[in-house]
Amino acid sequence: MKGDLEILEEYRKVAKFMSKCYGENVEVVLHDLRDVSCSSIEIFNNHVSGREIGSPMSEFGLKILKEKLYEDKEFITNSKGVVGGKILRSSTFFIKNSEEEIIGMVCVNVDVSVYLNIAYQMENMANFGLNLKDEKEIVAEVDFPNSVKEMINKALLEILKGKISWKEIDGEGKLDVIKKLNQKGIFDLRGGVSEVSEILKVSESTIYRYLSKI
Repeated sequence: MKGDLEILEEYRKVAKFMSKCYGENVEVVLHDLRDVSCSSIEIFNNHVSGREIGSPMSEFGLKILKEKLYEDKEFITNSKGVVGGKILRSSTFFIKNSEEEIIGMVCVNVDVSVYLNIAYQMENMANFGLNLKDEKEIVAEVDFPNSVKEMINKALLEILKGKISWKEIDGEGKLDVIKKLNQKGIFDLRGGVSEVSEILKVSESTIYRYLSKI
């Protein structure tokens, strides 16, 4: 019976194969979930997201693990997102061992920007002059950070809106910040507590105190 590392090595070959099949606009990432702080152990066509080997798990990946979305599914397909101005169609396959424990993921990110632009131009040519409803699709932001610190900084900017410092937030507000970071899986990352305490300029014991209240 194959061990976890042997299984992941087999998927390294599969990831390379997939990247060769579908062209340079398709990024394929293999994640080893033993350490989500540096889970990316193989990346093909990484110019799509700009990530490198050793990058942490994405926020969406942490959500999958936090909410155990993998328990009743083998994969999740066709999530939409934006990174660096590119629109992506992302899919995730869950790698499990013989005991049905999740040990890794294969993530496929397709840069569909050029296809959407062609579709837009064709629709514009076909419908010019017609009074059509102009609706913009809301696309969720996909974050592919290269480090834990970068991920935490972006998460805090989103939560705090960049308008207020930690010292100016009341007790309930501080608890809410830590709760939202925890929901994002930030404290599941190796060094997550120390990185958050450094960025917020508070002690690690302060962070643990708020975590104990959640």
